[in-house]
Amino acid sequence: MFKRILPLLLLLCFFTESNAQTKGIHFVKGSLKAAFELAKKQNKPVFVEIYAIGCPHCENFKKTFDNNQVVGDYFDKRFVSYQVEVNSEEGRAFRKKHNIYVLSTPMMSFWDKDENLLHIQVSGDEQNNEASLKDMADRAIDPAKQFASWKNYFAQGVHDDNFLIEYGYTCRMICDTLQNIAAMNVYAQKQKASNFNSPSNFVVIQKVIMDDDNLIFKNMMENLDSFYAKYGKKEVITAAENVIMFSLYSGRAKDFSVAKLEEMKNNLKKMGVPEQAVGARFLLAETKAYFKEGNAEKATDLIDRFYKGVKVIDKKDAQFIEKYVRENTRDEKSINKLNWIFKNGK
Repeated sequence: MFKRILPLLLLLCFFTESNAQTKGIHFVKGSLKAAFELAKKQNKPVFVEIYAIGCPHCENFKKTFDNNQVVGDYFDKRFVSYQVEVNSEEGRAFRKKHNIYVLSTPMMSFWDKDENLLHIQVSGDEQNNEASLKDMADRAIDPAKQFASWKNYFAQGVHDDNFLIEYGYTCRMICDTLQNIAAMNVYAQKQKASNFNSPSNFVVIQKVIMDDDNLIFKNMMENLDSFYAKYGKKEVITAAENVIMFSLYSGRAKDFSVAKLEEMKNNLKKMGVPEQAVGARFLLAETKAYFKEGNAEKATDLIDRFYKGVKVIDKKDAQFIEKYVRENTRDEKSINKLNWIFKNGK
């Protein structure tokens, strides 16, 4: 009896698993490389969901992706699909390769078979339905709607507020600082000064702006107390620090003058960021600016003063500092001032 039942149970399990797999999206198992290789064979674009373990929104989308027949059929017909965990080794490598800054998860990204970005967007529970997901898929493969075309639209003068915000936000996701700045400068110039502190523009500061020279951001820094009262001190400081750090770590920061860096430092200090923490963040950029201006003495003074406040100097840090200083100056007087640091690297 048992021998007859066992094959039936195995067969039932097989059909149950097969049916479950056909309900939703068929995600490629294995690797991103395998997904793009399959896309080339099938001549299809690729849908990559970037998710995070423990993210409740991701869990809700998983239910839809695994069990919704309509969504599954729609995506399977149009894409090769893959899921990558944001903090996995593969996820980190993928984000680094394409300069993806994950603002939140899940992040839905769409690529052509050669791994060129077509469209990308952050999604929440409000997009977790058949209509929104089908619309997302349609936008990704429509040259008139996909993000890949937005740069041309912006250059051609499409400057309505909603487009500028969405374009700037998406540029922030892919770390395109220059296009984000251009879009947000146009946006700020369109706003009335009396509207700079509106709730919607505070969200723009929090979520979109990457440049501390943006007029809307500068207005906030000039009116911190009123922003604290309206939006909460913690929220304002977090938003301001993010924008300043985006500016500091951007590629264009290499051209910042000493005066510009001092302005940025003062903005952090007036929000209560400790001076030692400010010094640590700006040490490299500020010394580079002094070296560039031919003021090796001031640059090495900064390094000397900062590291005298550090209890222990790591060997690798000391080696890096010596290499960095010697690459930027031949002024022996300035170099010798830091010998006490260099000896820690020997």
